[in-house]
Amino acid sequence: MKLISFRIQSQSGYGALKGDGAVDLSKHLGKRFPDLKSLLSSADGEGLKSAAGLLEGAAPDLRLEQIELLPPIPNPGTIWCAGMNTHSHFNEAKAYMGLKDLPPKPILFLRANATLVGSGQPLEKPKLEPIFDFEGEIALVIGKRGRNVPVESALDYIAGYSAFNDASARSYQQASPQITAGKNAYRSGGFGPCLATPDEVDLATMTMVCRVDGNEMQRMPVDDLIFSFAQLISFISEFAWLEVGDIMVTGSPKGIGALRNPRVLLVPGTRVEVEVSGVGTLVNDVLEQVLT
Repeated sequence: MKLISFRIQSQSGYGALKGDGAVDLSKHLGKRFPDLKSLLSSADGEGLKSAAGLLEGAAPDLRLEQIELLPPIPNPGTIWCAGMNTHSHFNEAKAYMGLKDLPPKPILFLRANATLVGSGQPLEKPKLEPIFDFEGEIALVIGKRGRNVPVESALDYIAGYSAFNDASARSYQQASPQITAGKNAYRSGGFGPCLATPDEVDLATMTMVCRVDGNEMQRMPVDDLIFSFAQLISFISEFAWLEVGDIMVTGSPKGIGALRNPRVLLVPGTRVEVEVSGVGTLVNDVLEQVLT
């Protein structure tokens, strides 16, 4: 299934893509499962089984043009992000950052929920940021609670996969040894368009492609990752509980705009697309910061 969260006429709901439209699952299951995270949280997979059963014979009851896509999980618990987690980006950036050896453990930072926007929603460039950059990535959504998860069973904790644009305010990022400011600009994290359940993807051939104004900037097979999906899940679960609806943003490959010559930066009017095989394409245009 390809699950979505959406807004229509100021009402929020969730559903599943089907054909050229979507089935409104919240209309049928909303009393038991008010949002997509609660659907994923249900005991013994009851929510997902109910959704799959509904989809079998249902025709789309929503046209995609009539809904506003939200982040697939609009209300995540923790948003874990892996920094410098691809061989290609590490090699691209190591001289600039004064690095020599691959990190022995994952390098992690957190994003706030307020940074998230869905596919079709605009990213906001901070008004005083001159180096607003893109980072196409693959995101995981956690589907069951766990602690001290072995690598061998870690993939069983994934509810689904999505695309992510870890748009970065580089001057804020570089202003401190801590990168929190540069990774938490309001409405800077594109996330979507859907949550594709594991049966929809082929991990052996999974690829992420990031395009800016139609031009390919990044391409990443999953074997570019330094720490795999399973290793990230296992490591984080050593010190924190995994909770249903947590997001893990797993790493960006070479080709970021700030390290190109000439630079390719995000300015108002720019369009960024992050396509993940088996998932779909996340699309976000860039706006100047909106002051309201």
